[in-house]
Parts: sequence; structure tokens; C-alpha cells
Amino acid sequence: MAPLVANYYLTYRCNARCHFCDIWALEPGQEADFAAIWKNLQDLRRLGVKYVDFTGGEPLLRADAPEIYRTAKGLGFVTSMTTNTILYPKRAKEIHGLVDFLNFSLDGADAETHDHSRGVKIFETLVESVKIAKDLGEYPVLNHTVTAQNYDRIGGVAELGQRLGVRVWLNPAFTAHEHYNSKKNPTPAIAESIEQNARKYSNVGYNKAALALIRAGGNDTQNPRCKAVDAVIAISPNDELLLPCYHFAQKGVPIEGKLYDLYKQSEVVEEYRQSQGRLSVCEGCTVWCYLIPSFFKGVDKYWFLNQVSYAGEFLARKRFLQRA
Repeated sequence: MAPLVANYYLTYRCNARCHFCDIWALEPGQEADFAAIWKNLQDLRRLGVKYVDFTGGEPLLRADAPEIYRTAKGLGFVTSMTTNTILYPKRAKEIHGLVDFLNFSLDGADAETHDHSRGVKIFETLVESVKIAKDLGEYPVLNHTVTAQNYDRIGGVAELGQRLGVRVWLNPAFTAHEHYNSKKNPTPAIAESIEQNARKYSNVGYNKAALALIRAGGNDTQNPRCKAVDAVIAISPNDELLLPCYHFAQKGVPIEGKLYDLYKQSEVVEEYRQSQGRLSVCEGCTVWCYLIPSFFKGVDKYWFLNQVSYAGEFLARKRFLQRA
């Protein structure tokens, strides 16, 4: 079966200093040029990938970001981007119509909370970005990471979304990764708070399968639910295929224009395919950017809850747009 998603890290550079992430502190190295990205996108299409999530770092720090998104759309991909919004007001028109799922990161319902978490003063820029995006006919979503420190304040975030006229997606913080200071995340209390607030606020969405996995204790290496290699292709800014995923990358294989052959024929890819979800670092993992695509692989309760979540969110967004 074809992989579903490409998590394409365009850059490790970032203009925010979020306390829960250290990507901004990584050595960025030499980023791939547009020609390499164009070739990789062609190979992703040949491999059957449908959805490309352009991420980072801050994707809009790439000067050629609009050209990359335009190429992806021209190849028929569904595209997404998550931005901290610092550059969005300046670049919104350049990427207008090129991003199917436009996510604005939000850490709190007020300037003090959000700016403290982000390490820079950007709350007002986020509010401005929502207005700009809506004026352009875009449909931005506030992507709120729910942590052990803020799960009791979800209501305020939902109410901010209501005032701004947008939906809020609640994303539980990952576990088991040193970059994300995550030993306290996520917990059943976080899952319960997400569910309660989603029932209370009609503009709030979440993934039911993710909460079920939290309650089960995360990925079980003896009976793994993670299909990171089968479901997702992770590409670094430095043009490497990351195995088995970005967050627990054990190996970065130089692509050098041969992504299709690497993924289809490489012994090292097959090695990590056989061990996906079974490595010691995979125990208890809840890294959603790999687990949620994994839920589409194999029919079980997680598959069912994942399908219900996406169908429900699609209908909720449709109703939300009709009321807007």
C-alpha cells in the first residue's frame, strides 16, 4: 500500500522560541534547493502520496515557499502548513489558494499566555493573520497544543476562536521525546478535558483515536500501532529520508534525487519498516504526526475512531462555513 502523507521539513530555522520545542536551536545545515524539492515532490507523487504537510521550523522563512506550494498543488497534492504567523501578514497573498489546510499555532487565549509560551510577542500578529486570511477567502484553523500546563484553560481558547470566527483544533502534546519536555504529557486528565470542551464548544475539534491511544498508554512495542514508515515519508530540510520518523530518527539517508527508488528498494528502508513501532524509543510514543496517519493502516478501533473524527470534522467545518 502507498504511503499517505509526506512530512516535509522545509527548514529547521524558526523565528519563535517556543519553550516546548528546540527545533529553533538546531544547527540548520545546508537546506535543499528548489530543484531537489521539485524532484522529491515528483517522486512522492509516483509513490502514491496524497497529502504533503510542509513544516519546520517556520516554513515561511523559505523565500521560495510559494513556489514550493504552487508546485505541490500543480502535482495534485492536498497541502497543509502550520505557521506561527510572524511572517504571514507579509506573505499571505503569495500563498493565497495554495494551502488547503492552513493552521495557525496558538498556545493561549491572551497575549500574555501565548507570547510567554512562544518566546516572542506575536499574539496580535496571530489575530491580524486570522483577519487577513478570512478576507482572502482562506479558512484558517487555530491549532492549539494541549499540555499538562494549559489543559484547564481550553475554554478560553475556544472562546477566542468564536470571537475570531474560526475553528480550533485541539492537539494533545506528544510524549517520549526529549525535544518536547514531554514526560508529563499527555495524561487521561488532558484527554478528558479535551472531550468536555469539545462537547461544550461547537467550534472545537479533536481526534478521538488519539485520545483512545492516550488512555491505552501510547504505542505498545509488543503490539505496535505505529506504522510510521508505511504511512509517512519524512524528509529533512537537508534532503535526507528520515527513518523511522523525524522525532526518533535513527538514520538520515541522503536522497540525492532517488527518493522513489530509496523508498521502494532500499534495504535500510525495509529494515525500519520491519521494526516500525517496535524500537525501544517507540514505547509509549504519542507523536501524532506519525500515529494519526498510521491509524489509516489496519482496521481496528483506532481506524474506526479516526474515520469518525475526520468525517465529523469535515461536517462541522462545512456547517461552520455556512454560518460564517
